[in-house]
Amino acid sequence: MNDTSPQETASGRFRIRRADRLRAKRVKRSYTVFRFWLYGMVGISAEIFFYNFVRVARNVPLLEALVRFRWQVDERLPLNDIWDTPAIAGYGQCSLWMFAVYGIASLYFIEPAFRRLVRQHLLVRAAVYGVIILLFEGVSGMLLHGLTGYRIWYYADAGAILWGMTSLYILPIWMVTGLLTERIYRELMDPALLEAFESPLPSTEEETEASFQLIR
Repeated sequence: MNDTSPQETASGRFRIRRADRLRAKRVKRSYTVFRFWLYGMVGISAEIFFYNFVRVARNVPLLEALVRFRWQVDERLPLNDIWDTPAIAGYGQCSLWMFAVYGIASLYFIEPAFRRLVRQHLLVRAAVYGVIILLFEGVSGMLLHGLTGYRIWYYADAGAILWGMTSLYILPIWMVTGLLTERIYRELMDPALLEAFESPLPSTEEETEASFQLIR
């Protein structure tokens, strides 16, 4: 005979539903932090690579048109000589502030833009992403200048705008960057990946081995 009253059953279900909601919120926050971290790390890695790409592209006729911008660092930080290093040495540099810049731009600007423009043509999305990043680069550059007292980056070319913190010449690069960020976001929103993220970690040797089998 079941001695559980309807009130106790309803109370238990409420506690379960409340626990599920709290766990869902924790998972959502954790996944947001994970995406921010991933965007920041990918952005820093891409910037270090980008220095080498630009050095090579400046000597290639067709690619030279894409790298007409002159990306510089505050002269009080003796870092502009990086452009004169041989490309084969593979040197690049990146301010740690860029981790936050890339994370914020991707998480709070590109992701929402993609959700609104998902049905638009690829070129439309690329153009919007490029403008968003261009504006964000200019504003964030000035904010960092005010915060640190240094121009973490600036542009010394004819296309420089927004206090010299961005350049119209780099717009095509930012359009491609936006599409790449969109691609990462698409992959991160894969239902199978989300389900795996929400699942508990393997707690036994058998579960761990089963997980290994899935990725082999």
